[in-house]
Amino acid sequence: MPLAIEILKSSFYTTNQVPGNMAIVNQIRSAYGAIINEACSSANARLDSYILEALFFIESKGNPNAANGQAYGIGQLDPKTASNIPFWLKKRAKIMTDSQEAKIYQLFGQNLADCLLNLKWDNAPSKCSGAADSTNLITKQQLLNPEINIWLSSMYMDYLVDKYSEGGIIGIGNPTKVRMDKIIVHYNAGQGNANKVPKSLTPTDTVSL
Repeated sequence: MPLAIEILKSSFYTTNQVPGNMAIVNQIRSAYGAIINEACSSANARLDSYILEALFFIESKGNPNAANGQAYGIGQLDPKTASNIPFWLKKRAKIMTDSQEAKIYQLFGQNLADCLLNLKWDNAPSKCSGAADSTNLITKQQLLNPEINIWLSSMYMDYLVDKYSEGGIIGIGNPTKVRMDKIIVHYNAGQGNANKVPKSLTPTDTVSL
């Protein structure tokens, strides 16, 4: 997996840190590889398992109980973002696969899944929100469930890969590169910060498809 190794050899890490980094990635793969592979194979975009393994290494070192402010779990999702991911994938990008939709129903049940998939806009009020002043459909406790967190993280990455593909939309035309720099910034710090990333491409900013 040359790309995964290069990600963990970036300027943030010394040569001496790389073996330890890869050991943690191997632990992530051992514990959650089956879920990660299923999520990748269900995605619309061409997600590879090493991308999610590296993401989970960076976000939480593979700790399903990780918490940082309002971000929780192996993929460090906050309830507000998590509650919008199915909507973004199904209604905004219109790329949710049948397998992904079926998984939402499996993970959350009929009532909550219906609410997640039928939002009218970001953070729209919903009968499933619980408290009257909350639009969060997904809770902290749900995000501490590694299967739920991995699936939502993979769907978020699927949405972002489609959004930041160069040369066409995934599945339409023949995109040749994906702006991984924009994807990582958007995932970690929001679209507003991703929009500040320079438009020019460099080899380290992209992944060839």
